[in-house]
Amino acid sequence: MTERKYDLVVLGATGYTGQYVAEEVGRIVEKQPSLTYAFAGRNKEKLERTLETARANTGLDLAKAELLVVDVNDEESLKKMAAQTKIVINCVGPYRYYGLKVVKACVEEGANHVDISGEPQYLEQAQLEYSEAAREAGVHVVGSCGFDSIPADLGTTFLQEVFPGDVNSVKAVVTMDDDSEGKASINFTTMECAVLGLAHSNELKGVRKKLFTTPLPKPSFKAEPRGKLFHSDEAKRWCVPNMAADHSVVMRTQRILYEKEQMRPTQFQVYFGMTRFNAVLSIFFGILFYILTKISFTRSLLLKYPEFFTGGVVTRQGPRRSDLTGLKFLVVLTGKGWDRKLEDPAQQHTEPPNVTKTVRVKGPDPGYFGTAILVTQSALTILEEKDKLPQEGGVFPSRGSLPQDLPASALGKEGDPIYC
Repeated sequence: MTERKYDLVVLGATGYTGQYVAEEVGRIVEKQPSLTYAFAGRNKEKLERTLETARANTGLDLAKAELLVVDVNDEESLKKMAAQTKIVINCVGPYRYYGLKVVKACVEEGANHVDISGEPQYLEQAQLEYSEAAREAGVHVVGSCGFDSIPADLGTTFLQEVFPGDVNSVKAVVTMDDDSEGKASINFTTMECAVLGLAHSNELKGVRKKLFTTPLPKPSFKAEPRGKLFHSDEAKRWCVPNMAADHSVVMRTQRILYEKEQMRPTQFQVYFGMTRFNAVLSIFFGILFYILTKISFTRSLLLKYPEFFTGGVVTRQGPRRSDLTGLKFLVVLTGKGWDRKLEDPAQQHTEPPNVTKTVRVKGPDPGYFGTAILVTQSALTILEEKDKLPQEGGVFPSRGSLPQDLPASALGKEGDPIYC
């Protein structure tokens, strides 16, 4: 890569999540002072407030931070930014509106790109449209590098690595850790992405038809079917279906590992874990939420009055920082499979699975502190270990930001939690 002014740029630093990412970058630079960086956004005054807030929250001077005025709706503005940096950390959502514009600029100007999107349509559309161009440019475009969906994706591949034989299925339960303290609320943009994703879910089928032209091998033993509500002994939680991006991201990774590395793909199911009362309540709310997103008028009301329709769980101002500091996430992944591996990944076992193993992934508040750590570490991996990444370039799910030779021992011993 040609010499560039910045090692990394945080695009969307003036947003709620972007603020946390900007602060995490500042902490990293304090330990690695040779790194050059900038915060980018549409408004210079808001960027200055981001910088001042970051200084107040981290206690750092952040004297090296530069501010770039960048408009995601201006192609030349995006290209000018991308041409100056080695990697862009993209925090601008909803990604269905702005994501592909940033990816296009990065690929054309030779900048690597990571984001925190949990929007399957954007993620898969980016892979469909730009993977070949990114490969030719030697650029890594890696989506879903936040809580959506590194814990699920990395946890699944780690489970496959430590398993004594082939993994047939993985069940993931996303919940809060037992010693978590605080109030889990959601920033409005996160809900907006979910609403738009459900409203346009039919469009995703067309993207997948073009993107996934070769079917994966059909397993002889289907994953155990679960109802809308069940109890997980491993997670010690009542569970309901998780409709976020984890399933989409994990299965894209499984496809890549099968096609490129001849690794047997596993089946994957993901759920939210909670108390029984909250689980029953969430089912009713989920049904109502789905109906509201499918009707134009009610969808507009939902987006206009998010606090009212969510009982204050979603807020335009974002959660209070004090409510997030004690939160801790937990993802429990239970794999079922066999005690031996078959040489051909397309070949199927004839006997039922006979081994069960569980992996736990833990970390701080998932939406903001945790996501900031995950996406910045993904960016650093691409920046510092690009020669070790699985392929020379392309558009990948979150595991694409990991070195090819990353050993299982780097993540934790078998059965131990993986800490993010």
